[in-house]
Amino acid sequence: MVKKRTLDKVVKELSQKHPSEKDRIKKCAAQTAALWRKEDGTEADFSAFCLKNFMTGKDLETLLERFERKYESISGHFTALMLDLRHELDEDTGPMHPSDAVFASLNPAVHLTDDLFKTKLAFLVLLNFEAETLETCLKKGTGWSRTKWAETRLAQRHLFRVPAEISQEITDTYAKSAEYVYGYNIFMGGLRDEKGEKLFPDDLELISHWGLRDHLKTYYSENSAKNLNCQRAVYKTMERIISQDLPVSFVNSKEHTYNPFADELDGKKHADKTPERYRHLSNIFKAHRKEDAYYPLYPRLIDRSFNLYREIPEKKIEAMFVKILTSRTARSVSELIKARLGRALEPFDVWYAGFKSRGSISGEKLDALVAEKYPALEDFQKDIPNILEKLSFDRETAEFLAARIEADPARGAGHAWGPEMKTKKAHLRTRAKAGGKMDYQAFNTAMHELGHCVEQVFSLYRVDHSILHGVPNTAFTEGFAFVFQDRDLEILGLKMNEREKAAMKALDIFWSTMEIAGVALVDMGVWNWMYSKKNFTPEQLGEAVMKTARGVWNKYYAPVFGVKDSAILAVYSHMIYHAIYLPDYPLGHIIAWQVEKFFEKNPVGEHMERMCKIGTVTPREWMRQAVGEDISPEPLIESAFRAAESKKASV
Repeated sequence: MVKKRTLDKVVKELSQKHPSEKDRIKKCAAQTAALWRKEDGTEADFSAFCLKNFMTGKDLETLLERFERKYESISGHFTALMLDLRHELDEDTGPMHPSDAVFASLNPAVHLTDDLFKTKLAFLVLLNFEAETLETCLKKGTGWSRTKWAETRLAQRHLFRVPAEISQEITDTYAKSAEYVYGYNIFMGGLRDEKGEKLFPDDLELISHWGLRDHLKTYYSENSAKNLNCQRAVYKTMERIISQDLPVSFVNSKEHTYNPFADELDGKKHADKTPERYRHLSNIFKAHRKEDAYYPLYPRLIDRSFNLYREIPEKKIEAMFVKILTSRTARSVSELIKARLGRALEPFDVWYAGFKSRGSISGEKLDALVAEKYPALEDFQKDIPNILEKLSFDRETAEFLAARIEADPARGAGHAWGPEMKTKKAHLRTRAKAGGKMDYQAFNTAMHELGHCVEQVFSLYRVDHSILHGVPNTAFTEGFAFVFQDRDLEILGLKMNEREKAAMKALDIFWSTMEIAGVALVDMGVWNWMYSKKNFTPEQLGEAVMKTARGVWNKYYAPVFGVKDSAILAVYSHMIYHAIYLPDYPLGHIIAWQVEKFFEKNPVGEHMERMCKIGTVTPREWMRQAVGEDISPEPLIESAFRAAESKKASV
């Protein structure tokens, strides 16, 4: 770091040369000095660099244009290369080769930050553009021009200088965790119920947690003892995954039977256990701990996650989730579910699917509808223009979007990966079966990922400043994804009574938000626990995860469900391979509901492009411009309460 007397001299000389820029000079010189290290040059080198490279007027405008154009190219090519390196890990291309995971761990951009500082490009940004604080962005951002927002976001990109070897270690750790998660499949034909009897067909293979959760949901189409028995078996299997009691040899194998109630492998008690799930989480924590020192304002990943990346404080997000969980609506909706099921609630009813428009339609019928319309993933790909037209996009825009979206079979449950430059496509991945065959689950996921991809294409190709491409944080793209996913039956040609559909949608989204809000609180609680302890074994971490999950359950869910001590909220695989991602889901539901309410009166196709073009301003500013209000769970809470009360009267 540069000495104060050197910095003061530089500020004085530049201010004398550019008196109208005194405030910018003081701030930019200081942020440049803060990251200048011994290897960057002497004090004299620092002074010479600043005096030579501070810019104003047309030169400053050109500098912004150059960085925007060059950075789009750099990010775009690195992203394309990374996608190629990860191809076999992310897409189902057949059995994985031992080298695939190694290639996936290679981060071609790992030295980029080092190189930007070594070449002085990063310092060129810091010297000329002000990196405003979140407080300033929130206070003054409403009055900023688009150019001011672009300058601010460009400068904020260079405030932190993490060494390449640490970034590479983080990438490698995530790749290994993803390989573990993507390969955690349960062959359901080997599961047994409490009496030791077979429940599921031999060819049913489900990935944890997505496949298990979504399959459990299908049994709500009919209240029967058989369906309830199947749900209890899936739930018990999830519990064994969380506790890591599930036999290692049963994962990805058709050769064994397992009774999750008795914890018996092939009819016998077993010791085939490992804390591998929590070893991966522990490794991710340790990897991020090494970068903490390079973020002096946010020395914990959880702080960076909320204040730096989401730009919404953790306490504010937590308060929104708690408001949902403790609302009168939670109890009202739970009473309605209990009445509809005709039994007491059980923990797995956090995934009650009876409010979905498809709730009364069997999984078999939905699979048949999808198989007829989209026999293979390539048929879905070809139909994207028509799907978008049904969602009110004009034909020209629909074809523009479809030409820039590629649908691929996912090795995991499914995801979307956006391009970083305008010559590349967004990748839509969903878990199609052998030969690319589609079932309803694959189609439903594809609709969700299509929402992501449309946002990704719009916010890159149609934004005015490429440095602003994207949305404020992941929760916003999740919001668009939920809007698309909610229209899946419409695309299949199924019609619903509009008033009935609106009420059911409010109930479904509220219950989904209530479920995932608890999951997010567990994720947040676990990361806070890890930072409080710093040193722990995978076994200790596993115990802490289950204790945290039971604590959240007992505080917010037990009063509603009448059941204590469930750890089910810890089952999500995101916790193991995607650090502190889970809060984006309930936040996304909250945002999606507000956007959805706007779309009730305004066509999706007409306004989604306008919203996506707002870009990476703060969440509050984005919502103000998009729908005219701040982020709030109140609209969802009140809509669901009215729907629940009206429905209870008719049960």
